[in-house]
Amino acid sequence: MSSIKDRIKAARLPERTVPICLRGDLNAEFEELERQLEEALRIPATSLEGDGSGAIAERMEELRRQMRDETTTFRVRAMPPPRWRAFCAEHPPRKDDEGNIDARDRLLGVNTETFYEALIRVSVIDPVLDDDDWAALLGDGGVLTDRQFSDLAEAAWSVNRREVDVPFSPAASRMTQGSAPE
Repeated sequence: MSSIKDRIKAARLPERTVPICLRGDLNAEFEELERQLEEALRIPATSLEGDGSGAIAERMEELRRQMRDETTTFRVRAMPPPRWRAFCAEHPPRKDDEGNIDARDRLLGVNTETFYEALIRVSVIDPVLDDDDWAALLGDGGVLTDRQFSDLAEAAWSVNRREVDVPFSPAASRMTQGSAPE
Protein backbone atom coordinates (compact mmCIF):
# COMPACT_ATOMS: atom_id res chain seq x y z
CA MET A 1 0.00 0.00 0.00
CA SER A 2 1.43 3.35 -0.99
CA SER A 3 1.56 6.34 1.31
CA ILE A 4 -0.35 9.53 0.66
CA LYS A 5 2.96 11.21 -0.19
CA ASP A 6 3.62 8.61 -2.89
CA ARG A 7 0.11 9.02 -4.26
CA ILE A 8 0.45 12.80 -4.40
CA LYS A 9 3.79 12.49 -6.20
CA ALA A 10 2.22 10.12 -8.72
CA ALA A 11 -0.96 12.20 -9.16
CA ARG A 12 -1.83 13.71 -12.54
CA LEU A 13 -4.52 16.11 -13.64
CA PRO A 14 -7.55 14.44 -15.24
CA GLU A 15 -7.59 13.97 -19.00
CA ARG A 16 -10.18 12.84 -21.54
CA THR A 17 -10.10 12.03 -25.20
CA VAL A 18 -12.57 13.07 -27.88
CA PRO A 19 -12.43 11.34 -31.27
CA ILE A 20 -13.58 13.61 -34.09
CA CYS A 21 -13.86 12.66 -37.75
CA LEU A 22 -12.68 15.65 -39.73
CA ARG A 23 -14.20 14.33 -42.97
CA GLY A 24 -17.88 14.73 -42.24
CA ASP A 25 -18.57 14.92 -45.97
CA LEU A 26 -17.98 11.17 -46.19
CA ASN A 27 -20.99 10.58 -43.97
CA ALA A 28 -23.37 11.72 -46.71
CA GLU A 29 -21.88 9.22 -49.15
CA PHE A 30 -22.18 6.48 -46.53
CA GLU A 31 -25.84 7.34 -45.89
CA GLU A 32 -26.58 7.27 -49.62
CA LEU A 33 -24.91 3.87 -49.94
CA GLU A 34 -26.90 2.62 -46.96
CA ARG A 35 -30.12 3.69 -48.70
CA GLN A 36 -28.98 1.97 -51.90
CA LEU A 37 -28.10 -1.20 -49.98
CA GLU A 38 -31.51 -1.36 -48.31
CA GLU A 39 -33.17 -0.89 -51.69
CA ALA A 40 -31.00 -3.55 -53.35
CA LEU A 41 -31.84 -6.03 -50.59
CA ARG A 42 -35.59 -5.33 -50.94
CA ILE A 43 -35.69 -5.99 -54.67
CA PRO A 44 -35.11 -9.62 -55.74
CA ALA A 45 -32.08 -10.12 -57.99
CA THR A 46 -33.05 -10.74 -61.62
CA SER A 47 -29.66 -11.66 -63.04
CA LEU A 48 -26.71 -13.89 -62.34
CA GLU A 49 -24.75 -10.77 -61.31
CA GLY A 50 -26.90 -10.46 -58.20
CA ASP A 51 -28.45 -7.37 -56.69
CA GLY A 52 -25.24 -5.33 -56.36
CA SER A 53 -25.45 -5.34 -52.58
CA GLY A 54 -22.00 -6.90 -52.22
CA ALA A 55 -20.29 -4.05 -54.06
CA ILE A 56 -22.29 -1.49 -52.08
CA ALA A 57 -21.36 -3.14 -48.78
CA GLU A 58 -17.68 -3.21 -49.79
CA ARG A 59 -17.75 0.52 -50.60
CA MET A 60 -19.45 1.20 -47.26
CA GLU A 61 -16.68 -0.63 -45.42
CA GLU A 62 -14.08 1.26 -47.44
CA LEU A 63 -15.75 4.53 -46.38
CA ARG A 64 -15.82 3.41 -42.74
CA ARG A 65 -12.08 2.72 -42.89
CA GLN A 66 -11.48 6.08 -44.51
CA MET A 67 -13.54 7.86 -41.84
CA ARG A 68 -11.62 6.04 -39.09
CA ASP A 69 -8.38 7.14 -40.74
CA GLU A 70 -9.66 10.72 -40.88
CA THR A 71 -10.59 10.69 -37.19
CA THR A 72 -8.36 12.69 -34.89
CA THR A 73 -8.35 12.01 -31.17
CA PHE A 74 -8.18 15.23 -29.19
CA ARG A 75 -6.80 14.93 -25.64
CA VAL A 76 -7.88 17.53 -23.10
CA ARG A 77 -6.34 18.07 -19.67
CA ALA A 78 -7.65 19.86 -16.59
CA MET A 79 -6.01 22.99 -15.23
CA PRO A 80 -4.71 23.25 -11.67
CA PRO A 81 -7.32 25.02 -9.49
CA PRO A 82 -5.54 28.40 -9.32
CA ARG A 83 -5.19 28.46 -13.11
CA TRP A 84 -8.84 27.38 -13.52
CA ARG A 85 -10.07 30.20 -11.29
CA ALA A 86 -7.89 32.73 -13.13
CA PHE A 87 -9.13 31.41 -16.47
CA CYS A 88 -12.77 31.79 -15.40
CA ALA A 89 -12.00 35.33 -14.19
CA GLU A 90 -10.70 36.13 -17.69
CA HIS A 91 -14.27 35.56 -18.94
CA PRO A 92 -16.49 37.51 -16.52
CA PRO A 93 -20.23 37.18 -17.05
CA ARG A 94 -21.94 39.83 -19.15
CA LYS A 95 -24.17 42.37 -17.39
CA ASP A 96 -27.60 43.57 -18.44
CA ASP A 97 -28.69 47.23 -18.48
CA GLU A 98 -29.44 47.14 -14.75
CA GLY A 99 -25.99 45.76 -13.90
CA ASN A 100 -27.23 42.24 -13.14
CA ILE A 101 -25.59 39.15 -14.57
CA ASP A 102 -27.01 38.43 -18.02
CA ALA A 103 -29.34 35.43 -17.95
CA ARG A 104 -27.18 33.62 -20.54
CA ASP A 105 -24.22 33.67 -18.14
CA ARG A 106 -25.97 33.26 -14.79
CA LEU A 107 -25.71 29.47 -14.53
CA LEU A 108 -21.95 29.15 -15.06
CA GLY A 109 -20.86 32.60 -13.93
CA VAL A 110 -18.75 33.17 -17.04
CA ASN A 111 -19.24 34.85 -20.42
CA THR A 112 -20.48 31.81 -22.31
CA GLU A 113 -19.90 33.56 -25.64
CA THR A 114 -16.11 33.77 -25.15
CA PHE A 115 -15.51 31.06 -22.57
CA TYR A 116 -15.97 27.79 -24.46
CA GLU A 117 -13.73 28.44 -27.44
CA ALA A 118 -10.98 29.68 -25.13
CA LEU A 119 -11.53 26.67 -22.85
CA ILE A 120 -11.11 24.26 -25.74
CA ARG A 121 -7.96 26.02 -26.94
CA VAL A 122 -6.30 26.01 -23.53
CA SER A 123 -7.40 22.46 -22.64
CA VAL A 124 -6.46 20.54 -25.81
CA ILE A 125 -2.95 19.21 -25.25
CA ASP A 126 -2.84 16.82 -28.20
CA PRO A 127 -2.65 17.32 -31.09
CA VAL A 128 -0.54 20.47 -30.76
CA LEU A 129 -2.29 23.15 -32.81
CA ASP A 130 -1.16 26.60 -33.93
CA ASP A 131 -3.37 29.65 -34.51
CA ASP A 132 -3.93 28.71 -38.15
CA ASP A 133 -5.09 25.22 -37.12
CA TRP A 134 -7.47 26.67 -34.54
CA ALA A 135 -8.87 29.12 -37.10
CA ALA A 136 -9.46 26.26 -39.54
CA LEU A 137 -11.25 24.26 -36.84
CA LEU A 138 -13.19 26.93 -34.95
CA GLY A 139 -13.19 30.13 -37.01
CA ASP A 140 -15.68 31.38 -39.57
CA GLY A 141 -15.88 28.59 -42.10
CA GLY A 142 -14.34 26.20 -39.57
CA VAL A 143 -14.68 22.47 -40.15
CA LEU A 144 -15.99 21.45 -36.72
CA THR A 145 -19.72 21.02 -36.41
CA ASP A 146 -21.57 22.51 -33.47
CA ARG A 147 -21.83 18.99 -32.02
CA GLN A 148 -18.07 18.38 -32.34
CA PHE A 149 -17.42 21.77 -30.74
CA SER A 150 -19.81 20.84 -27.91
CA ASP A 151 -18.10 17.46 -27.43
CA LEU A 152 -14.73 19.17 -27.01
CA ALA A 153 -16.19 21.85 -24.73
CA GLU A 154 -17.96 19.23 -22.59
CA ALA A 155 -14.76 17.20 -22.23
CA ALA A 156 -12.77 20.31 -21.27
CA TRP A 157 -15.45 21.37 -18.78
CA SER A 158 -15.78 17.93 -17.25
CA VAL A 159 -12.06 17.38 -16.60
CA ASN A 160 -12.05 20.65 -14.66
CA ARG A 161 -15.40 20.49 -12.87
CA ARG A 162 -16.56 16.89 -12.46
CA GLU A 163 -15.47 14.08 -10.19
CA VAL A 164 -12.77 11.69 -11.23
CA ASP A 165 -14.36 8.29 -10.71
CA VAL A 166 -12.89 4.87 -11.17
CA PRO A 167 -14.20 4.02 -14.64
CA PHE A 168 -16.23 0.92 -15.39
CA SER A 169 -16.48 -0.82 -18.74
CA PRO A 170 -19.36 -3.30 -19.15
CA ALA A 171 -17.62 -4.81 -22.21
CA ALA A 172 -14.32 -5.36 -20.37
CA SER A 173 -16.19 -6.72 -17.36
CA ARG A 174 -18.02 -9.29 -19.50
CA MET A 175 -14.77 -10.33 -21.17
CA THR A 176 -12.91 -10.84 -17.89
CA GLN A 177 -15.68 -12.46 -15.82
CA GLY A 178 -14.87 -15.95 -17.04
CA SER A 179 -11.14 -15.59 -16.47
CA ALA A 180 -11.23 -14.27 -12.91
CA PRO A 181 -10.14 -16.70 -10.19
CA GLU A 182 -12.90 -17.92 -7.93
